[in-house]
Amino acid sequence: MFRTATLALLVFLAPEPCPAAETPMDDAARMLARADAPRDAFGEGVMDVRAIVKERGKPPVESRLTLYAKGTDKSLAVFREGKQKDRKILTDGDKVWLIVPGASRPVPVSKSQRLMGAASFGDIARLRFADEYTGALRPGDETVGETPCRVVDLTARRKGVGYPTGVLWLATSDGLARRLRLSLASRKEAKEVTFTGYGEHGWVRTMEIRDLLSAGGENVTTLTFERYEPKALDPSMFDPEGAKSVP
Repeated sequence: MFRTATLALLVFLAPEPCPAAETPMDDAARMLARADAPRDAFGEGVMDVRAIVKERGKPPVESRLTLYAKGTDKSLAVFREGKQKDRKILTDGDKVWLIVPGASRPVPVSKSQRLMGAASFGDIARLRFADEYTGALRPGDETVGETPCRVVDLTARRKGVGYPTGVLWLATSDGLARRLRLSLASRKEAKEVTFTGYGEHGWVRTMEIRDLLSAGGENVTTLTFERYEPKALDPSMFDPEGAKSVP
């Protein structure tokens, strides 16, 4: 009886097992998911986008387009004005097509191919950090402008992507991205994206894309997302043939 009671008391007084210590990798994974949360909230709908392209030695060029997005991997961009008026860019996962008015069939293109200025087809689609990269959190903070940020080194989850490594700066205040720098397989820095404004739901309002491979990094494309409208979209819009009929 005494022995049973003693064992019961020892069990009662024994400290609870400590949870496994979290690693910087765990922290980074959570931070990437947090940065993606606004994109998850806007799962399907329409955006109006204004693009201003500034290239060295040339006057700025402005374009407007409508971006239809469905889920995390389907988008259709339709140019409404400018030299590319009525052209369309369809993205379905890693597959991208250019649809030119009057052409008999959509043309497959690379996701990393330039769309205009410093922007590529993949920039117009919605980049998801947690799905496309693993992260390693750096110690300490850095600032982007006047915003304190945590810094995460990115490594692509799949081989063969256009930018296999990168660095992401996430604001300590809200966890949203403030800067993204992407590198080629050679480790040469190729592109820098600065997220300069967010709306009330945490959706991106303005972003600046700088081509680091251009002379002095002077080629810059600014994207302004002027309207977000969540709505159900016909799945046929995201088929190469179906996209041709979208006005």
